[in-house]
Amino acid sequence: MDGFVPDALAFDLDGTIYLAERPLPGARELVAHLRQGSIPHLFATNNSSVTAVRYVERLNAMGVAADRSHLLTSTDVAIDELTDAGVTRAYLVATAEVRAEFAASGIAHDEDDAEAVVLTFDTSLDYRKIREAAALLRAGAPYFATHPDLVCPTPDGPIPDCGSFIALFAAATGREPLVLGKPSAAMAGAIRRRLTQQATASGAAPPARIAFVGDRLYTDVRMANDHGFTAVLTLTGEATREDLATGPYRADLVVTDLHELLALIRGRADVEAARR
Repeated sequence: MDGFVPDALAFDLDGTIYLAERPLPGARELVAHLRQGSIPHLFATNNSSVTAVRYVERLNAMGVAADRSHLLTSTDVAIDELTDAGVTRAYLVATAEVRAEFAASGIAHDEDDAEAVVLTFDTSLDYRKIREAAALLRAGAPYFATHPDLVCPTPDGPIPDCGSFIALFAAATGREPLVLGKPSAAMAGAIRRRLTQQATASGAAPPARIAFVGDRLYTDVRMANDHGFTAVLTLTGEATREDLATGPYRADLVVTDLHELLALIRGRADVEAARR
């Protein structure tokens, strides 16, 4: 794919743009190139442990330029889904700052009269929350989860993520949630809408001209496959070429890192030239 130039791009964050507080190779340079060329782009993350504002701050601190309009989280998608359903009170299995983000959007955390249970990547999860949420699920409360990721990458290795919590509640209650982050249609639709808002008079890019760049097969590549995006797998995170060869998902393009993707977008075959 020499000279690969999509109309718009969306990126995963953890394992694609950065790992913990460290930008991954090529991330700063690629984003700077997209901004300079006014190419619509978006950061779309399943990680619902912190707010979108925190992600914007984290990216800019790393030298990856971003503002709120460039950031879409699974929490954003969950808020839209609950708002559309008329939910204003929910039992939020979430950190205090993420509960505050829901509250600012009109969805209060309620332990006594919740209309639904919402499971996020709650890094403050404790047994009281597990017990109370499980009781509501057994009573039949509508059940949502922000994303299905089993683990979250860290420099010290993967740690349990929301998908692992889903498995815990499934074992305890027999319930499965409506999952709203990648690879769901809800997240794919939100990505298209956000990129359309950035587009110029040329209008919205058709799905096949939107590249989704990520490091996971069962969320990032699967979402691209399921919803017609161009799937770009970067080998900076979870998935390997061997995983791709033996799995059910198809990457349209595989890159070692974002330096290589930038070189392709610039139409240059020499990846090392982009690294200098």
